[in-house]
Amino acid sequence: MGTPAARVATLLLLTTLATVGCERERWRVGEAARAFDDDLTLALGDTQTPHRRELTADQIPKIQYPRSLRPCCAFGADLKVAVGKVPVPGVELANLVDPDQVGPHRFDNGFLSLDASDERGWIDNENNGLVYTCRGGFIDLSHVRDNADNTLALISLALRRMESGGRVEAPPQGATLTVRLDPIPAEMILRVGERRLATSLARWLAYQLSIWHEIATYYGYTSTANWPEKISAFSPEDLYSNQLGVRIAAGIVVAGGAKSDPEYHASMDAWIARTLERLEAVPVDEAHAAMQAVDGAWWDSTKRIPDWTLVLRRELDTGPELHPWRLERASRGSRGPVEPLAACRDAAPPLVLQVEEGIEGHAFEDHAAVEITVDEALTEAGFPFPRADSRTITQRDFPGVIATIRGEILGELGPGADRP
Repeated sequence: MGTPAARVATLLLLTTLATVGCERERWRVGEAARAFDDDLTLALGDTQTPHRRELTADQIPKIQYPRSLRPCCAFGADLKVAVGKVPVPGVELANLVDPDQVGPHRFDNGFLSLDASDERGWIDNENNGLVYTCRGGFIDLSHVRDNADNTLALISLALRRMESGGRVEAPPQGATLTVRLDPIPAEMILRVGERRLATSLARWLAYQLSIWHEIATYYGYTSTANWPEKISAFSPEDLYSNQLGVRIAAGIVVAGGAKSDPEYHASMDAWIARTLERLEAVPVDEAHAAMQAVDGAWWDSTKRIPDWTLVLRRELDTGPELHPWRLERASRGSRGPVEPLAACRDAAPPLVLQVEEGIEGHAFEDHAAVEITVDEALTEAGFPFPRADSRTITQRDFPGVIATIRGEILGELGPGADRP
């Protein structure tokens, strides 16, 4: 297997390769559809555009919950790597990507499979990374895509089990994860509508699962053995990117763009491109300048992966409003005060994403839940269980867990580490 440094270098090289995995089961219901601006504005909550479409279970196929994770990015640019205390020479992670170079989407695509028996192969050419946008700050495309795929599968579940209720096991991430959907009263379904209920519930559930991912990685969960991911837990762009992904997928379904896997892939390509345009994404050289501007403020270029203190600031506010971390909000960096990019001087206002917790007076958690049984490894790492006699929690316990994480981060990284 070679030395630890060689294994790290090999892993980093593999995650950049563009190879095509094995053929998988394909779904198909109907004809292709395109993304339109009115669908996108509604999905992102960017305007109050009226929108009326019906959606029933036979209009979206039954979809298996995704089994893999796309490799995501530690916050920073041209990051250097160390194994233990030994630097790995010649290895740097650029992380940033030009919006014009974003590759085609593929459902459940990932080098990092959560299923040990998965033989689908490596990632193909999605070309994920961090993009800087004038209105939404840094966007992690891996997080956008993963959460979109998860939301699509949960919409399929919600449409089929709305009246009877149901459960689905999500791949484990430092815990056994079960999504539970309770039977929805017929009167509520009739009043709210199947489309609105299914997409709203799925968005909420997928976002809760994304919050758990941040919590789990903070307490030591890792997708790749011996490769700590605490460095990326609650990174400045994560929660915003997660919510962006769930909103895009729900918008695609409402627009009728997920009746087959090729149709969904094409829809994701169009919606991601248009979303980046709407958020006013900048070229990669401008993104690099933006990342350099917050060196010493949000990250520390003198440190090496996987030192988790490389990322100096963490976004721990999960809602109900997600305000993007843009340069305009940044504290002083190592090069002095952080100035906005010239390319963003005439940009539209920042896009604040709303996290919906309920619908028409009904809290989602009264009808659904994410049930989490925490693994022994996270327990040994000091996971703060809210109840001493149980290793099972739900999303209701997240605020207390995150409060503990906040205290630990402030103690380690200093006052203000939970703010831009």
